[in-house]
Amino acid sequence: MKSLLVLGMGLLLCEPAAAQKSKAPSRRADTESLFLDMSKINLGTITTEEDRKKYLYTIQLEKARITRKTLRAVYENAYDLYRAGDYEGTREMTARILAIDPGFEDAAILQRASIELKGSRRPFISEKKLIEDKFDEGMALYRQGRVVEASERWEEAVKLAPGNLKARYWLKKSRGEIADEHFRRGQKAYRQHRLREALDQWYAALVLNPRYPRLVGAISKVESELRQADSNEKLQSALNLYAQGKTDEALKALDQVLQVEPGDSRAQKLIAEIRLEVANQHVAEGRRLYEARKYTQAMAEWKKATSYGYDPRAADRLVARAKDQMRREADAKKRAEEERQRREDEARRKAEEDARRLEDEKRKAEEEAKRLELEAAAKSAPKGPSGPLGSPAAASENDKRQAVQYWNSGIIFYQKGDYEKAREEWQRCKQLDPSNSDCITGLQRIDQSYGTPP
Repeated sequence: MKSLLVLGMGLLLCEPAAAQKSKAPSRRADTESLFLDMSKINLGTITTEEDRKKYLYTIQLEKARITRKTLRAVYENAYDLYRAGDYEGTREMTARILAIDPGFEDAAILQRASIELKGSRRPFISEKKLIEDKFDEGMALYRQGRVVEASERWEEAVKLAPGNLKARYWLKKSRGEIADEHFRRGQKAYRQHRLREALDQWYAALVLNPRYPRLVGAISKVESELRQADSNEKLQSALNLYAQGKTDEALKALDQVLQVEPGDSRAQKLIAEIRLEVANQHVAEGRRLYEARKYTQAMAEWKKATSYGYDPRAADRLVARAKDQMRREADAKKRAEEERQRREDEARRKAEEDARRLEDEKRKAEEEAKRLELEAAAKSAPKGPSGPLGSPAAASENDKRQAVQYWNSGIIFYQKGDYEKAREEWQRCKQLDPSNSDCITGLQRIDQSYGTPP
Protein backbone atom coordinates (compact mmCIF):
# COMPACT_ATOMS: atom_id res chain seq x y z
CA MET A 1 0.00 0.00 0.00
CA LYS A 2 2.89 2.39 0.78
CA SER A 3 4.39 1.60 -2.61
CA LEU A 4 1.11 2.50 -4.28
CA LEU A 5 1.07 5.85 -2.49
CA VAL A 6 4.64 6.55 -3.57
CA LEU A 7 3.77 5.68 -7.17
CA GLY A 8 0.74 7.93 -7.01
CA MET A 9 2.83 10.80 -5.76
CA GLY A 10 5.37 10.16 -8.53
CA LEU A 11 2.59 10.20 -11.07
CA LEU A 12 1.36 13.53 -9.77
CA LEU A 13 4.87 14.96 -9.86
CA CYS A 14 5.22 13.96 -13.50
CA GLU A 15 2.21 16.09 -14.46
CA PRO A 16 2.39 19.85 -14.86
CA ALA A 17 1.52 21.97 -11.86
CA ALA A 18 -1.41 23.57 -13.63
CA ALA A 19 -2.88 20.18 -14.46
CA GLN A 20 -2.52 19.14 -10.83
CA LYS A 21 -4.40 22.22 -9.67
CA SER A 22 -7.18 21.69 -12.18
CA LYS A 23 -7.60 17.97 -11.41
CA ALA A 24 -7.34 18.14 -7.61
CA PRO A 25 -10.93 19.30 -6.93
CA SER A 26 -12.42 16.81 -9.41
CA ARG A 27 -10.44 13.93 -7.89
CA ARG A 28 -11.54 14.94 -4.42
CA ALA A 29 -15.15 15.06 -5.59
CA ASP A 30 -14.81 11.68 -7.30
CA THR A 31 -13.41 10.14 -4.11
CA GLU A 32 -16.20 11.57 -1.98
CA SER A 33 -18.88 10.42 -4.42
CA LEU A 34 -17.29 6.97 -4.52
CA PHE A 35 -17.55 6.56 -0.76
CA LEU A 36 -21.10 7.94 -0.78
CA ASP A 37 -22.07 5.36 -3.40
CA MET A 38 -20.40 2.56 -1.44
CA SER A 39 -22.27 3.60 1.72
CA LYS A 40 -25.51 2.67 -0.04
CA ILE A 41 -24.37 -0.87 -0.74
CA ASN A 42 -25.84 -3.51 1.56
CA LEU A 43 -23.72 -6.65 1.52
CA GLY A 44 -26.08 -8.52 3.83
CA THR A 45 -25.05 -10.99 6.50
CA ILE A 46 -22.19 -13.36 5.71
CA THR A 47 -23.00 -16.57 7.57
CA THR A 48 -21.39 -19.51 5.79
CA GLU A 49 -17.74 -20.21 5.22
CA GLU A 50 -18.35 -20.43 1.47
CA ASP A 51 -19.87 -16.93 1.39
CA ARG A 52 -16.93 -15.60 3.38
CA LYS A 53 -14.45 -17.12 0.91
CA LYS A 54 -16.33 -15.67 -2.06
CA TYR A 55 -16.42 -12.26 -0.42
CA LEU A 56 -12.67 -12.28 0.28
CA TYR A 57 -11.98 -13.53 -3.25
CA THR A 58 -14.02 -10.66 -4.67
CA ILE A 59 -12.04 -8.19 -2.58
CA GLN A 60 -8.77 -9.67 -3.83
CA LEU A 61 -9.94 -9.41 -7.45
CA GLU A 62 -10.94 -5.79 -6.96
CA LYS A 63 -7.61 -4.97 -5.33
CA ALA A 64 -5.76 -6.64 -8.20
CA ARG A 65 -7.81 -4.70 -10.76
CA ILE A 66 -7.13 -1.37 -9.06
CA THR A 67 -3.44 -2.24 -8.75
CA ARG A 68 -3.17 -3.13 -12.46
CA LYS A 69 -4.95 0.05 -13.46
CA THR A 70 -2.67 2.17 -11.28
CA LEU A 71 0.49 0.43 -12.48
CA ARG A 72 -0.61 0.80 -16.10
CA ALA A 73 -1.02 4.55 -15.59
CA VAL A 74 2.42 4.77 -13.98
CA TYR A 75 3.89 2.72 -16.84
CA GLU A 76 2.46 5.13 -19.40
CA ASN A 77 4.14 8.00 -17.58
CA ALA A 78 7.39 6.05 -17.48
CA TYR A 79 7.11 5.40 -21.23
CA ASP A 80 6.58 9.13 -21.82
CA LEU A 81 9.77 9.80 -19.88
CA TYR A 82 11.53 7.16 -21.98
CA ARG A 83 10.40 8.77 -25.23
CA ALA A 84 11.56 12.12 -23.87
CA GLY A 85 15.03 10.70 -23.19
CA ASP A 86 14.78 10.77 -19.36
CA TYR A 87 16.19 7.28 -18.86
CA GLU A 88 17.01 7.79 -15.19
CA GLY A 89 13.43 8.78 -14.39
CA THR A 90 12.22 5.85 -16.46
CA ARG A 91 14.42 3.44 -14.55
CA GLU A 92 13.20 4.74 -11.17
CA MET A 93 9.53 4.52 -12.07
CA THR A 94 9.82 1.06 -13.62
CA ALA A 95 11.74 -0.10 -10.55
CA ARG A 96 8.82 0.98 -8.39
CA ILE A 97 6.39 -0.82 -10.67
CA LEU A 98 8.41 -4.04 -10.53
CA ALA A 99 8.70 -3.77 -6.74
CA ILE A 100 4.91 -4.04 -6.56
CA ASP A 101 4.37 -6.44 -9.47
CA PRO A 102 7.50 -8.35 -10.53
CA GLY A 103 5.51 -9.95 -13.36
CA PHE A 104 4.85 -6.66 -15.16
CA GLU A 105 6.71 -7.60 -18.35
CA ASP A 106 6.29 -4.25 -20.12
CA ALA A 107 7.92 -2.43 -17.20
CA ALA A 108 10.77 -4.94 -17.18
CA ILE A 109 11.39 -4.38 -20.91
CA LEU A 110 11.31 -0.61 -20.45
CA GLN A 111 13.67 -0.80 -17.49
CA ARG A 112 16.23 -2.89 -19.39
CA ALA A 113 16.11 -0.44 -22.27
CA SER A 114 16.53 2.58 -19.97
CA ILE A 115 19.55 0.94 -18.32
CA GLU A 116 21.15 0.19 -21.70
CA LEU A 117 20.54 3.72 -22.97
CA LYS A 118 21.57 5.50 -19.78
CA GLY A 119 24.29 8.08 -20.39
CA SER A 120 23.91 8.20 -24.17
CA ARG A 121 24.52 11.65 -25.68
CA ARG A 122 22.21 11.13 -28.65
CA PRO A 123 19.07 9.46 -27.19
CA PHE A 124 17.12 9.16 -30.43
CA ILE A 125 19.92 7.47 -32.37
CA SER A 126 20.80 5.25 -29.42
CA GLU A 127 17.17 4.21 -29.00
CA LYS A 128 16.86 3.40 -32.70
CA LYS A 129 20.06 1.36 -32.61
CA LEU A 130 18.81 -0.53 -29.52
CA ILE A 131 15.63 -1.50 -31.34
CA GLU A 132 17.56 -2.59 -34.43
CA ASP A 133 19.86 -4.70 -32.25
CA LYS A 134 16.91 -6.43 -30.64
CA PHE A 135 15.36 -7.07 -34.05
CA ASP A 136 18.61 -8.50 -35.41
CA GLU A 137 19.04 -10.64 -32.30
CA GLY A 138 15.54 -11.98 -32.82
CA MET A 139 16.28 -12.83 -36.44
CA ALA A 140 19.44 -14.66 -35.44
CA LEU A 141 17.54 -16.69 -32.86
CA TYR A 142 14.79 -17.40 -35.39
CA ARG A 143 17.30 -18.79 -37.92
CA GLN A 144 18.60 -21.08 -35.17
CA GLY A 145 15.11 -22.45 -34.66
CA ARG A 146 14.71 -20.73 -31.28
CA VAL A 147 11.36 -19.23 -32.20
CA VAL A 148 10.19 -18.52 -28.63
CA GLU A 149 13.29 -16.51 -27.75
CA ALA A 150 13.11 -14.69 -31.08
CA SER A 151 9.49 -13.79 -30.35
CA GLU A 152 10.54 -12.33 -27.00
CA ARG A 153 13.15 -10.08 -28.66
CA TRP A 154 10.70 -8.84 -31.28
CA GLU A 155 8.12 -8.24 -28.57
CA GLU A 156 10.60 -6.04 -26.73
CA ALA A 157 11.24 -4.12 -29.95
CA VAL A 158 7.50 -3.62 -30.50
CA LYS A 159 6.99 -2.49 -26.90
CA LEU A 160 9.76 0.08 -27.22
CA ALA A 161 8.77 1.17 -30.75
CA PRO A 162 5.14 0.35 -31.56
CA GLY A 163 5.57 1.79 -35.06
CA ASN A 164 8.33 -0.63 -36.11
CA LEU A 165 6.56 -2.59 -38.85
CA LYS A 166 9.31 -5.18 -39.35
CA ALA A 167 9.29 -6.17 -35.70
CA ARG A 168 5.48 -6.31 -35.68
CA TYR A 169 5.41 -8.53 -38.77
CA TRP A 170 7.97 -11.03 -37.47
CA LEU A 171 6.39 -11.01 -34.02
CA LYS A 172 3.03 -11.96 -35.56
CA LYS A 173 4.68 -14.60 -37.74
CA SER A 174 6.59 -16.16 -34.82
CA ARG A 175 3.52 -16.18 -32.62
CA GLY A 176 1.60 -17.94 -35.37
CA GLU A 177 4.28 -20.62 -35.60
CA ILE A 178 4.35 -21.06 -31.82
CA ALA A 179 0.55 -21.30 -31.82
CA ASP A 180 0.77 -24.00 -34.52
CA GLU A 181 3.21 -25.95 -32.36
CA HIS A 182 0.92 -25.69 -29.34
CA PHE A 183 -2.00 -26.84 -31.48
CA ARG A 184 -0.07 -29.90 -32.72
CA ARG A 185 0.95 -30.79 -29.16
CA GLY A 186 -2.65 -30.42 -28.07
CA GLN A 187 -3.79 -32.77 -30.82
CA LYS A 188 -1.20 -35.34 -29.76
CA ALA A 189 -2.27 -35.10 -26.11
CA TYR A 190 -5.93 -35.40 -27.13
CA ARG A 191 -5.26 -38.57 -29.14
CA GLN A 192 -3.58 -40.02 -26.03
CA HIS A 193 -6.66 -38.99 -23.98
CA ARG A 194 -4.69 -36.51 -21.90
CA LEU A 195 -7.48 -33.97 -21.95
CA ARG A 196 -6.13 -31.44 -19.47
CA GLU A 197 -2.77 -31.26 -21.21
CA ALA A 198 -4.55 -30.81 -24.55
CA LEU A 199 -6.54 -27.92 -23.10
CA ASP A 200 -3.39 -26.29 -21.73
CA GLN A 201 -1.71 -26.46 -25.14
CA TRP A 202 -4.72 -25.15 -27.03
CA TYR A 203 -5.31 -22.32 -24.58
CA ALA A 204 -1.66 -21.33 -25.04
CA ALA A 205 -2.25 -21.30 -28.80
CA LEU A 206 -5.42 -19.23 -28.33
CA VAL A 207 -3.52 -16.63 -26.30
CA LEU A 208 -0.95 -16.28 -29.09
CA ASN A 209 -3.54 -16.27 -31.88
CA PRO A 210 -7.13 -15.51 -30.77
CA ARG A 211 -8.35 -16.14 -34.36
CA TYR A 212 -6.76 -19.53 -34.76
CA PRO A 213 -9.08 -21.59 -37.04
CA ARG A 214 -11.07 -24.47 -35.52
CA LEU A 215 -9.42 -23.92 -32.14
CA VAL A 216 -12.45 -22.60 -30.25
CA GLY A 217 -14.57 -25.57 -31.35
CA ALA A 218 -11.85 -28.04 -30.37
CA ILE A 219 -11.50 -26.42 -26.94
CA SER A 220 -15.28 -26.53 -26.40
CA LYS A 221 -15.37 -30.21 -27.36
CA VAL A 222 -12.52 -31.16 -25.01
CA GLU A 223 -13.99 -29.11 -22.17
CA SER A 224 -17.28 -30.95 -22.62
CA GLU A 225 -15.52 -34.32 -22.58
CA LEU A 226 -13.49 -33.30 -19.53
CA ARG A 227 -16.63 -32.20 -17.70
CA GLN A 228 -18.29 -35.48 -18.62
CA ALA A 229 -15.31 -37.45 -17.31
CA ASP A 230 -15.27 -35.43 -14.08
CA SER A 231 -19.01 -35.89 -13.63
CA ASN A 232 -18.70 -39.65 -14.23
CA GLU A 233 -15.96 -39.88 -11.62
CA LYS A 234 -17.94 -37.87 -9.08
CA LEU A 235 -21.07 -39.88 -9.89
CA GLN A 236 -19.24 -43.13 -9.22
CA SER A 237 -17.95 -41.71 -5.94
CA ALA A 238 -21.51 -40.73 -4.99
CA LEU A 239 -22.76 -44.24 -5.78
CA ASN A 240 -20.05 -45.74 -3.57
CA LEU A 241 -20.99 -43.43 -0.70
CA TYR A 242 -24.67 -44.27 -1.16
CA ALA A 243 -23.87 -48.00 -1.08
CA GLN A 244 -22.07 -47.45 2.24
CA GLY A 245 -25.16 -45.76 3.70
CA LYS A 246 -23.56 -42.28 3.70
CA THR A 247 -26.53 -40.51 2.18
CA ASP A 248 -25.56 -36.96 3.13
CA GLU A 249 -22.06 -37.35 1.64
CA ALA A 250 -23.59 -38.92 -1.47
CA LEU A 251 -25.92 -35.95 -1.92
CA LYS A 252 -23.00 -33.52 -1.61
CA ALA A 253 -21.06 -35.47 -4.24
CA LEU A 254 -24.08 -35.41 -6.56
CA ASP A 255 -24.40 -31.66 -6.07
CA GLN A 256 -20.80 -31.37 -7.24
CA VAL A 257 -21.74 -33.42 -10.31
CA LEU A 258 -24.50 -30.93 -11.13
CA GLN A 259 -22.08 -28.05 -10.67
CA VAL A 260 -19.89 -29.61 -13.36
CA GLU A 261 -22.77 -30.81 -15.57
CA PRO A 262 -26.00 -28.99 -14.61
CA GLY A 263 -28.07 -31.07 -17.03
CA ASP A 264 -26.86 -34.53 -15.98
CA SER A 265 -30.08 -36.57 -15.86
CA ARG A 266 -28.42 -39.46 -14.03
CA ALA A 267 -27.34 -37.26 -11.15
CA GLN A 268 -30.74 -35.58 -11.01
CA LYS A 269 -32.55 -38.93 -10.92
CA LEU A 270 -30.24 -40.34 -8.25
CA ILE A 271 -30.60 -37.20 -6.14
CA ALA A 272 -34.39 -37.51 -6.32
CA GLU A 273 -34.26 -41.18 -5.28
CA ILE A 274 -31.87 -40.56 -2.38
CA ARG A 275 -33.81 -37.55 -1.12
CA LEU A 276 -37.06 -39.56 -1.28
CA GLU A 277 -35.48 -42.42 0.66
CA VAL A 278 -34.04 -40.11 3.31
CA ALA A 279 -37.37 -38.29 3.61
CA ASN A 280 -39.22 -41.60 4.12
CA GLN A 281 -36.66 -42.60 6.76
CA HIS A 282 -37.30 -39.38 8.68
CA VAL A 283 -41.07 -39.89 8.39
CA ALA A 284 -40.81 -43.48 9.67
CA GLU A 285 -38.57 -42.40 12.54
CA GLY A 286 -41.08 -39.68 13.39
CA ARG A 287 -43.91 -42.23 13.51
CA ARG A 288 -41.87 -44.47 15.79
CA LEU A 289 -41.19 -41.58 18.15
CA TYR A 290 -44.88 -40.65 18.00
CA GLU A 291 -45.86 -44.15 19.11
CA ALA A 292 -43.32 -43.85 21.94
CA ARG A 293 -45.04 -40.57 22.99
CA LYS A 294 -41.93 -38.52 22.13
CA TYR A 295 -43.91 -35.94 20.25
CA THR A 296 -41.35 -33.12 20.12
CA GLN A 297 -38.69 -35.36 18.60
CA ALA A 298 -41.25 -36.79 16.18
CA MET A 299 -42.17 -33.32 14.92
CA ALA A 300 -38.48 -32.50 14.44
CA GLU A 301 -38.06 -35.61 12.27
CA TRP A 302 -41.07 -34.69 10.13
CA LYS A 303 -39.72 -31.18 9.61
CA LYS A 304 -36.38 -32.67 8.51
CA ALA A 305 -38.27 -34.82 6.02
CA THR A 306 -39.61 -31.68 4.29
CA SER A 307 -36.03 -30.48 3.68
CA TYR A 308 -35.50 -33.67 1.63
CA GLY A 309 -38.57 -33.18 -0.54
CA TYR A 310 -41.38 -34.68 1.57
CA ASP A 311 -44.79 -33.10 0.98
CA PRO A 312 -44.99 -30.09 3.37
CA ARG A 313 -48.77 -30.40 3.64
CA ALA A 314 -48.53 -34.04 4.74
CA ALA A 315 -45.82 -33.08 7.23
CA ASP A 316 -48.02 -30.27 8.57
CA ARG A 317 -50.86 -32.74 9.09
CA LEU A 318 -48.57 -35.08 11.03
CA VAL A 319 -47.28 -32.20 13.14
CA ALA A 320 -50.83 -30.98 13.80
CA ARG A 321 -51.88 -34.46 14.91
CA ALA A 322 -48.91 -34.68 17.27
CA LYS A 323 -49.70 -31.26 18.74
CA ASP A 324 -53.34 -32.26 19.21
CA GLN A 325 -52.30 -35.47 20.96
CA MET A 326 -49.93 -33.53 23.20
CA ARG A 327 -52.76 -31.16 24.10
CA ARG A 328 -55.17 -34.02 24.87
CA GLU A 329 -52.64 -35.80 27.05
CA ALA A 330 -51.81 -32.57 28.85
CA ASP A 331 -55.53 -31.97 29.52
CA ALA A 332 -56.00 -35.56 30.77
CA LYS A 333 -52.98 -35.25 33.02
CA LYS A 334 -54.29 -31.97 34.36
CA ARG A 335 -57.72 -33.48 35.08
CA ALA A 336 -56.15 -36.50 36.81
CA GLU A 337 -54.04 -34.20 38.95
CA GLU A 338 -57.07 -32.12 39.85
CA GLU A 339 -59.04 -35.28 40.76
CA ARG A 340 -56.19 -36.56 42.92
CA GLN A 341 -55.92 -33.22 44.67
CA ARG A 342 -59.70 -33.17 45.23
CA ARG A 343 -59.65 -36.63 46.79
CA GLU A 344 -56.75 -35.74 49.03
CA ASP A 345 -58.52 -32.56 50.15
CA GLU A 346 -61.74 -34.49 50.80
CA ALA A 347 -59.94 -37.18 52.80
CA ARG A 348 -58.08 -34.55 54.82
CA ARG A 349 -61.31 -32.64 55.49
CA LYS A 350 -63.11 -35.83 56.57
CA ALA A 351 -60.24 -36.76 58.89
CA GLU A 352 -60.32 -33.29 60.43
CA GLU A 353 -64.09 -33.54 60.95
CA ASP A 354 -63.74 -36.97 62.59
CA ALA A 355 -60.98 -35.65 64.82
CA ARG A 356 -63.11 -32.69 65.89
CA ARG A 357 -66.10 -34.95 66.54
CA LEU A 358 -64.01 -37.35 68.61
CA GLU A 359 -62.55 -34.43 70.50
CA ASP A 360 -66.05 -33.21 71.30
CA GLU A 361 -67.07 -36.69 72.39
CA LYS A 362 -63.98 -36.94 74.56
CA ARG A 363 -64.77 -33.63 76.19
CA LYS A 364 -68.36 -34.70 76.79
CA ALA A 365 -67.14 -38.01 78.22
CA GLU A 366 -64.84 -36.22 80.62
CA GLU A 367 -67.66 -33.95 81.71
CA GLU A 368 -69.97 -36.95 82.16
CA ALA A 369 -67.28 -38.80 84.13
CA LYS A 370 -66.87 -35.83 86.44
CA ARG A 371 -70.61 -35.63 86.89
CA LEU A 372 -70.87 -39.34 87.70
CA GLU A 373 -67.93 -39.07 90.02
CA LEU A 374 -69.61 -36.28 91.89
CA GLU A 375 -72.87 -38.22 92.06
CA ALA A 376 -71.10 -41.35 93.30
CA ALA A 377 -69.24 -39.34 95.88
CA ALA A 378 -72.46 -37.82 97.04
CA LYS A 379 -74.16 -41.22 97.31
CA SER A 380 -71.30 -42.91 99.13
CA ALA A 381 -70.69 -40.08 101.56
CA PRO A 382 -71.63 -41.03 105.26
CA LYS A 383 -74.63 -39.41 106.76
CA GLY A 384 -72.81 -38.65 110.01
CA PRO A 385 -70.48 -35.73 110.07
CA SER A 386 -67.48 -37.85 111.02
CA GLY A 387 -68.16 -41.19 109.34
CA PRO A 388 -65.34 -42.68 107.17
CA LEU A 389 -65.76 -43.35 103.45
CA GLY A 390 -66.78 -46.94 102.54
CA SER A 391 -64.42 -49.12 100.58
CA PRO A 392 -66.94 -50.22 97.80
CA ALA A 393 -67.56 -46.58 96.83
CA ALA A 394 -63.83 -45.89 96.61
CA ALA A 395 -63.34 -48.92 94.36
CA SER A 396 -66.13 -47.78 91.97
CA GLU A 397 -64.58 -44.33 91.65
CA ASN A 398 -61.20 -45.86 90.80
CA ASP A 399 -62.78 -47.97 88.05
CA LYS A 400 -64.36 -44.89 86.50
CA ARG A 401 -61.05 -43.03 86.45
CA GLN A 402 -59.38 -45.99 84.74
CA ALA A 403 -62.29 -46.21 82.30
CA VAL A 404 -61.77 -42.54 81.35
CA GLN A 405 -58.06 -43.23 80.76
CA TYR A 406 -58.91 -46.15 78.48
CA TRP A 407 -61.39 -43.93 76.66
CA ASN A 408 -58.69 -41.28 76.06
CA SER A 409 -56.25 -43.93 74.80
CA GLY A 410 -58.91 -45.25 72.43
CA ILE A 411 -59.44 -41.73 71.08
CA ILE A 412 -55.70 -41.43 70.30
CA PHE A 413 -55.60 -44.79 68.50
CA TYR A 414 -58.74 -43.91 66.56
CA GLN A 415 -57.23 -40.66 65.33
CA LYS A 416 -54.15 -42.56 64.20
CA GLY A 417 -56.32 -44.99 62.24
CA ASP A 418 -55.54 -48.00 64.48
CA TYR A 419 -59.15 -49.04 64.99
CA GLU A 420 -58.41 -52.45 66.57
CA LYS A 421 -56.41 -50.82 69.36
CA ALA A 422 -59.16 -48.23 69.81
CA ARG A 423 -61.72 -51.07 70.05
CA GLU A 424 -59.66 -52.86 72.73
CA GLU A 425 -59.23 -49.68 74.79
CA TRP A 426 -62.94 -48.85 74.68
CA GLN A 427 -63.93 -52.44 75.56
CA ARG A 428 -61.78 -52.19 78.69
CA CYS A 429 -63.43 -48.84 79.39
CA LYS A 430 -66.85 -50.51 79.08
CA GLN A 431 -65.81 -53.38 81.37
CA LEU A 432 -64.66 -50.99 84.08
CA ASP A 433 -67.60 -48.62 83.68
CA PRO A 434 -70.61 -50.13 81.89
CA SER A 435 -72.45 -46.84 82.34
CA ASN A 436 -69.88 -44.90 80.24
CA SER A 437 -71.94 -43.90 77.19
CA ASP A 438 -68.91 -42.52 75.29
CA CYS A 439 -67.20 -45.93 75.24
CA ILE A 440 -70.40 -47.56 74.09
CA THR A 441 -70.88 -44.93 71.33
CA GLY A 442 -67.26 -45.35 70.12
CA LEU A 443 -67.62 -49.14 69.93
CA GLN A 444 -70.86 -48.79 68.02
CA ARG A 445 -69.23 -46.41 65.51
CA ILE A 446 -66.33 -48.79 64.89
CA ASP A 447 -68.73 -51.70 64.45
CA GLN A 448 -70.86 -49.73 62.01
CA SER A 449 -67.89 -48.44 59.99
CA TYR A 450 -65.54 -51.42 60.00
CA GLY A 451 -67.64 -54.36 61.19
CA THR A 452 -67.67 -56.59 64.27
CA PRO A 453 -64.42 -58.54 64.83
CA PRO A 454 -64.66 -62.32 64.36
